[in-house]
Amino acid sequence: MHNDDLEFLNCSNMMEVIENTLPNPSRAQVAQHLGLSRTATSMIAQKLIEGGLIVELEAVKKGRGRPGTPLAVNTNHWHALGAAYLENAWRFVIVNLGGEVVESMDLPVPSTEPEDLIQTLIEGFTMMRDKSPHALIPALGVGAPGLVDHTSGAVLRADDLGWQTEVSFQQILSEKLDFPVLVMNRYRVNGLAEIRFGNHKGSHNIIYLGIGTGISGSIYLDRILMNTTNYRLGHIVIDPNGPLCGCGQRGCLQAMSSEGALLRYAQKRREEDSSFLATIKSEALDGHLITSLAETGNPDAQECLNHIAEPLAIALSTLANAIAPDEVIIGGPLGDRSTYLVDRVRDLVNARLLGWQRLQMSILKGTQGPLGPAVGAATLVLENKMELLFNSECPSKG
Repeated sequence: MHNDDLEFLNCSNMMEVIENTLPNPSRAQVAQHLGLSRTATSMIAQKLIEGGLIVELEAVKKGRGRPGTPLAVNTNHWHALGAAYLENAWRFVIVNLGGEVVESMDLPVPSTEPEDLIQTLIEGFTMMRDKSPHALIPALGVGAPGLVDHTSGAVLRADDLGWQTEVSFQQILSEKLDFPVLVMNRYRVNGLAEIRFGNHKGSHNIIYLGIGTGISGSIYLDRILMNTTNYRLGHIVIDPNGPLCGCGQRGCLQAMSSEGALLRYAQKRREEDSSFLATIKSEALDGHLITSLAETGNPDAQECLNHIAEPLAIALSTLANAIAPDEVIIGGPLGDRSTYLVDRVRDLVNARLLGWQRLQMSILKGTQGPLGPAVGAATLVLENKMELLFNSECPSKG
């Protein structure tokens, strides 16, 4: 390894310690944690300060000797831009290095055709970049629909939007924008935001499951994302005789527990009983209306959520036995909104597990809310900021 490579690695490691490992550490604490000399640590800290990544806080004296100067992330300089596709619109956010949203915008998409999604994304990105007063890390993070290849950033298919052929999402955007683009599934980036900013630092093995018009999830082992296209949590087969999924299988989790499955059940019950969900006056049902009603105790809405909770519990029980996670987080548009759904799934999963498993695993509701997928897309940029900003060299003045 060349000296420049080693220095960049040390810079990246120090940034990781300050961001995610030690709260406001001194240089001495960082040196001890990383096994570096204090001289090397001080030199690297100065480079990170000059690069606009960290700041020194006011020294606090504890006991005898010279007080250490705490180091913290500089949230006032670099920012990241992300966008995620939800509810027929692109949602854009600009976040600081602490994940705090400083600007946001929604831009409707005229259709679900890939060309319209891409063109609208380009328009919104240009608007956000041009009007932002913040120093932006040079990349766009994207939370795309469908199955996203983790190496090429192509959308291989998006069953909930009817896309059956590959769309070279990342390549098209990068060429049209002449700008680095990072792409991940929209619910998986929501999980990225959840893990990074949702107060889960005490857990090492985590399953995140995002539920919306589709279902996608992420697995973290020792807090490292298993970033591969080879697993598709939304297409675990729950019932081989179940409803046909857009992927061609029967009884997939997505076919049985997504928002589409929820709405199909609600519509079927309405056709059987005209008084079912009578408080919803309009003909058009949506997941937001049903989850909101369930939170108020409406028995019809809760029946609809019970219908999708059972397949979710079967899937999560299977994953719990295979992976033994510390936490399961249920998020996405439905999970983030519905305490009732998460509570019901928790009860059903716990009924299937052994006592010690129930004690060792928590099932939690997602915390990121409507901006979560876009924040997660921006988090893709944040997690690659060192390479994007400094091209594998330790920073100098930013």
